[in-house]
Amino acid sequence: MPQIMIEAFIKDKSVWIEKHLSQISSTKIVKNYTNGEKHLFFGVEYPLEIIPVSTPGRCTVQIVAEKIQIQIYENIPLEEHPNKIKEALLHWYLEQGIAAITEKVNLYSQEIGVSYSRISLKEVTSIWGSCSPTNCLSFNRKLVMAPHEVVDYVVIHEVSHMVHRNHGTRFWQLVSKHDPLYKYHRRWLKLNHHLLSI
Repeated sequence: MPQIMIEAFIKDKSVWIEKHLSQISSTKIVKNYTNGEKHLFFGVEYPLEIIPVSTPGRCTVQIVAEKIQIQIYENIPLEEHPNKIKEALLHWYLEQGIAAITEKVNLYSQEIGVSYSRISLKEVTSIWGSCSPTNCLSFNRKLVMAPHEVVDYVVIHEVSHMVHRNHGTRFWQLVSKHDPLYKYHRRWLKLNHHLLSI
């Protein structure tokens, strides 16, 4: 089918497509924190591998052989496992996230020629990032589950706000300079935010 016909079909059905994408996006993902359950980490799905260990202590999390491996003390009652695993995963996501996002902020701050005062990851629902008047940068902790290029877009967006404090033309020109595909990445977040569930 010629490209022009494909584009005409999509345009003609755009209302229907948006409606159904919206319905899909509103579906809540429920996690059970069991063996084999898939969890996203920077856009890649990894199955959980839960390993009971004889040493008491907090659960440990690491990626081993394409799995998120979680070691949990064998004497913890089974009914407590989901909460313990969720808590350990969240702590691990925050550690990994702050390290990766700090590296990205440092890179783009240097490229754009600005300086930030602080970086934090927060539990928020309605925004992906923010830049305060004092250049404190905050990011949604769920970004750790998004693909790297999408995280880059959010970082570029907030770092660009240290130059332009609005969403005017010059702001978007600066964003586009460092992320020519920013519209695609912004749309990815809009359509896939429901997948980023801890």
